[in-house]
Amino acid sequence: MKEGPVESAATGSLGPVIAKLAALLGSEYKLRWRTRRDVKFIKSKFKSMHSLLWATWEREVPDAASKESKMAALLLADDMDDAVDDFILAMEPSRRSKRLIQTKIEASAFEDFKRRASDVSGRWKKTAHPICTLFPRNTAILSPRKPTPRAHPFVRKNASMLVPMDEPINELVKFLTGEDAESTLSQPQLKMASILGMAGMGKTTLADQVYEKIENKFDARAFVSVTQGGNIKDVLAGILEQVAAENTTAPPAGTEAESEEHILIDQISDFFKDKRYLVIIDDIWHWEEWETIRKSLPENNLGSRVVTTTRMNAVARMWRDDCDALLHKMHPQFDRQGRWVYKISGTQDVCTKIISRNATKMVGKGFDRKHPVVGMCSGMPLAVVCMLSAVAKEREKQAEQGVDAKTRDVQDMVEKQVRRHGIQNTPGFEPLVESLQLGYNDLPHHMLKSCLLYCSLYAEQHDFARDETVSRWLAEGFVHKEEAGDYYAELFSRGFIFEIAYESENMVMFGYRMHPMMRNFLKWKSHEDNFIITHSSSDIQSSPIRRLCIDDWAGSDPSSGTDWSHIRSLVVFKDAERVPYKQLARLRVLDVQKNHALDNHHLKDMCGLPRVRHLLGELGPRITEIPSEIGKLQRLETLEVRNTCSTELPVEIGRLKQLRTLLVPGNELKVLPREIGRLQQLETLDMSRNEGLVELPSEIGCLQQLRNLGADNTGITKMPKEIGKLQQLKNLNMSKTMMTVLPKEIMKLQNLEKLDLTGTQVEKIPWKTGGLKELKSLALDRGMGALPLDVCQLSELVTLPECIRQARFLSWIAEENLFFQISDMACEGGLVVGANQMRIPPWIKDHFNDLALLDIKVCKLEEEDLEILREMPTLRELSLRFQVVPKEPVVISAKGFASLWCFCVDSRVPRVTFQEGAMPRLGVLKFQIQSYGGPPNKDPLGITHLVNLGFVQIGCNEEWYRADSPCIMATVDEAREHPNNISIKINGINVAGQDESSSEDEEEWSVGTDDAGENSSSETGEAD
Repeated sequence: MKEGPVESAATGSLGPVIAKLAALLGSEYKLRWRTRRDVKFIKSKFKSMHSLLWATWEREVPDAASKESKMAALLLADDMDDAVDDFILAMEPSRRSKRLIQTKIEASAFEDFKRRASDVSGRWKKTAHPICTLFPRNTAILSPRKPTPRAHPFVRKNASMLVPMDEPINELVKFLTGEDAESTLSQPQLKMASILGMAGMGKTTLADQVYEKIENKFDARAFVSVTQGGNIKDVLAGILEQVAAENTTAPPAGTEAESEEHILIDQISDFFKDKRYLVIIDDIWHWEEWETIRKSLPENNLGSRVVTTTRMNAVARMWRDDCDALLHKMHPQFDRQGRWVYKISGTQDVCTKIISRNATKMVGKGFDRKHPVVGMCSGMPLAVVCMLSAVAKEREKQAEQGVDAKTRDVQDMVEKQVRRHGIQNTPGFEPLVESLQLGYNDLPHHMLKSCLLYCSLYAEQHDFARDETVSRWLAEGFVHKEEAGDYYAELFSRGFIFEIAYESENMVMFGYRMHPMMRNFLKWKSHEDNFIITHSSSDIQSSPIRRLCIDDWAGSDPSSGTDWSHIRSLVVFKDAERVPYKQLARLRVLDVQKNHALDNHHLKDMCGLPRVRHLLGELGPRITEIPSEIGKLQRLETLEVRNTCSTELPVEIGRLKQLRTLLVPGNELKVLPREIGRLQQLETLDMSRNEGLVELPSEIGCLQQLRNLGADNTGITKMPKEIGKLQQLKNLNMSKTMMTVLPKEIMKLQNLEKLDLTGTQVEKIPWKTGGLKELKSLALDRGMGALPLDVCQLSELVTLPECIRQARFLSWIAEENLFFQISDMACEGGLVVGANQMRIPPWIKDHFNDLALLDIKVCKLEEEDLEILREMPTLRELSLRFQVVPKEPVVISAKGFASLWCFCVDSRVPRVTFQEGAMPRLGVLKFQIQSYGGPPNKDPLGITHLVNLGFVQIGCNEEWYRADSPCIMATVDEAREHPNNISIKINGINVAGQDESSSEDEEEWSVGTDDAGENSSSETGEAD
């Protein structure tokens, strides 16, 4: 159920405050008549200001008076928010009813706020323009040929002079024409190619070059751009003007817009019906735009071609799936060290090529390719070009002032300008800013923009986790819990954030990251709106700060230049011990990340913040106790204390009546206090990674609102029978504990959806008819059956496919010990088939085609089996465990496996061969060799054909493994030949002889990630 209005960068806390005022006027509270009158008046003024702020936020040129009025409105809302909370706390229960009554005798509790609301509202009337003038229609007419090139000195119309595009141009030309630019069109059916990429990757440049290569092969041709927020009728008119301007008539005057579209569609379609045409549509934002345009493009079987570009992953996927389009992706990637790169093919970074080609002629000699400002631009060609332009401009400026500056010094100046004032205010970056602004403007509402702006507070190389980020959005009040996951997915799909995987300390690390240029753009947009201020030498301003992020301290005195009194949200990445906590009287959210210099008294100071609602932190090992003063935080809703040396929670924890989330993982807790049962609002309890914790108190059963319970990686040996009272519990994680049995009361958990018992000694589930009706995911160790043999009771599971409810099919599954699990990588369905299968069973295709993970034992693998596997559209992890060594190598062709990222071959001999183009996104290849390995394959494995490969891992029994095993060594030798300089490990140990001194270009490796993090590669939607 959605709660009240949310905060946003546009309206601050006005929305939630209006909701509070409305509640104050409701039946739950009894107010004196003067107070009620003033509350109604203030609510009316606030609603008016909220509407105006919502409509006027992000006007292109807000004047100083408008900015001042907005700030006054937001500060007033903050003050009112605090005043309402204080007022409600001072009320007392009525003796006659459940209402709270105002007992304090005073003229009006909100008299001063009434006056301020009237004053601020009056200022708005003087400064605000009529709303109808705030959203002028985009009346710009499309260029008759192409979008007008940006007139910046080093961002030229022929951008391919700067950006190396030869290989993708040839790839697209070959697909569209059949062979190359000189060949004739050999395929008569209509074909479509789509170019997908985030801002600044060169999509329009690539489309333009392809257009110029092949335009002379067509009878009619057009190149149009979709203006963001414009009228699709203008796009249709642009196509018609380019192909048949002399043979068409304009619609009669007064024709309705919808009728005009139909007329234009009919005219274009009629003109194209007997002609071979080429149409390039640049920068499509929404599927509905394409649905209208496609009506004008007939499938005339004359060899016509359509090329589209977009930065929207969802749109590109639909082109691939619905239109069988070739999908060429232009996204930045990460090398094995987590650095941004962009490779078209091979090992050479495109941005490195740009610098090699152009740095000397644009900025002179002495350009430092390893300069931090270069690192900020890496992986984004337009950013690199703009950076070179900015350095050239700054050099010209210095020359005009008579200064003969070295190139390295000029780079320092540009970096300083970018970091202190943003790319928005750095000459030379205008094209990049324009492109990033378009993507930002297209976000559908203020709440999503607020969530995106918040992501900019993470440092350039800081990886953030999805759940962590979502929890911060919730704490700030930007989003409702039901929508938070969808918001994150939307930002990911639009390419604002990327999934990253890289090697660190012999481990593959996963997370999300924002490109430095995007972060810089958003950071300074946040700064201009006073939404989030970052603490550095020039960031702090004189106006009151509402949200502050500290990633570096400007000086020795933390109080200098900063007014802490208005701060409502504080995020600290560094030196949290220097924060003057006693000055943060109005703080609502405190987020202290990885600050290991904190002592117990610092945490005690944090417990003196009277208004704090969310206290979040990884506080470090010097914290040895959670103080009893924690009980003073009566408004606390979230308490997160991670990775300390605390051994217990104080009994005062039971006083936190508003607490909804308690996260205490990675500490040294020995026991939970019985007072925890008093937390009647608690919804999430995570006590994982407390190895000394051996039991749960019986009072755990009192937590009637608990939905998520995590006790994994603890010493717990059994669950109390009171666990059965938790009727709202949905997720229970008891993995890697010392448990051996489950209490029969667990079957009373009628709303439980996910149960994780991996790594325990539990051998039997106390199954009972009618129990666990909502269970969706049951994870157990692979060595035991996932479910007991009376698995037929699973017919009561309401979320399973209908086929599993059939008795015959249930019996079969019971015999084969099949179980479900959730893929850690994609949060999608996973299936492990424990019993031997002769071949890939057809029911996998019929009922589990959308799995993300499949682990299966097979005796043989025929072409029909491979077809089932390669056509699974979302399959990302595949493990084939051969019970019989194949007589002939299993041939993996270039067909299918569009999403596969990890492939494991478990066999006595890895008899598999990869053809050119096979598994285009595969990043990890695993061989589980069950014995000494025997002789190598006669045919090579073809590892070098896996273009995106970054890791090869070989596992085998150490008793059998010998360094001279011909099978293993042949595999290693092939892996060493891979151009990506991949990581090779045997039983987790790096193979000796790997080149550790390879150049930066040779170290680059891109991991296949979902859509926004994909390699620059191509795939079609055709069924193989």
